[in-house]
Amino acid sequence: MTVITLGLAAWRWNQNRQLLAQQSRSTPSPAAVLAPEFSLMSLDGTPLRLSDLRGKVVLLNFWATWCPPCISEMPDLNALYRQYGNEKNFVVAGVNLREPPAEVASFARQRGITFPLLLDRDGDVTGRDYRIRTLPASVIIDREGRIRDSWSGPLLREAVVARLEKVW
Repeated sequence: MTVITLGLAAWRWNQNRQLLAQQSRSTPSPAAVLAPEFSLMSLDGTPLRLSDLRGKVVLLNFWATWCPPCISEMPDLNALYRQYGNEKNFVVAGVNLREPPAEVASFARQRGITFPLLLDRDGDVTGRDYRIRTLPASVIIDREGRIRDSWSGPLLREAVVARLEKVW
């Protein structure tokens, strides 16, 4: 029954993807506040601090393997990272919420995810620092470490590129 329910939810979400993209809540940041610093373990076991990415445009994507809209947007995020990573000095960093590393690694391997995946094991970065309440959610951070845009819900690749172009 659960598989059928998940399948139906994914189908409905896919049918309404354009509508979801238009209705996604967005919080452009005119004041551009400094993004909260964090250090999270990556899948390969090395810690990554947000400040390690200073000088790059960063798209933080908060997600989980059990979230159908998160899964649906992963191919677009991976394509953006591959296409613009070197050209625009850009990185996508996926912040996984409270899942075992083996489960996240299996998910990434099966889907060919090449951007860094970080493990928020206790949920503090997601909930306390970035105040994320729904998944997926994304935050664009400029080269100086300031939050320039954020939204909850999935967006089509073209909409994400339009938001990134304001920062590149």
